[in-house]
Amino acid sequence: MWLRNLWDDEAGVVDVSSYIFFVTVICLGTLCGWVTIRDQVTQELGDLSVAMQNIEQTFSLNYTLGTLVVTSSFIDNDAGDGVAGAAPAGLSLSVAGAGED
Repeated sequence: MWLRNLWDDEAGVVDVSSYIFFVTVICLGTLCGWVTIRDQVTQELGDLSVAMQNIEQTFSLNYTLGTLVVTSSFIDNDAGDGVAGAAPAGLSLSVAGAGED
């Protein structure tokens, strides 16, 4: 008896069109959020790769072995190849135009 009353109760019923609209808005918002997260992660990974390229690796070491002094060194000539004021690495949103045939 109580199951039949519960089944017939229409309090708080949402019609189908409202439900479809609500689900559509939620799905579109979620999709936009995931696209933004993807773009920002790609941007950060591009910036990280540029930072790793510009690490200065020059070093010089002096060893003293008794009376003998041994020197080891490396000069990194490739460090700092980045152009000052250049756009950060990552997303490139420019698309070359193509002619229509």
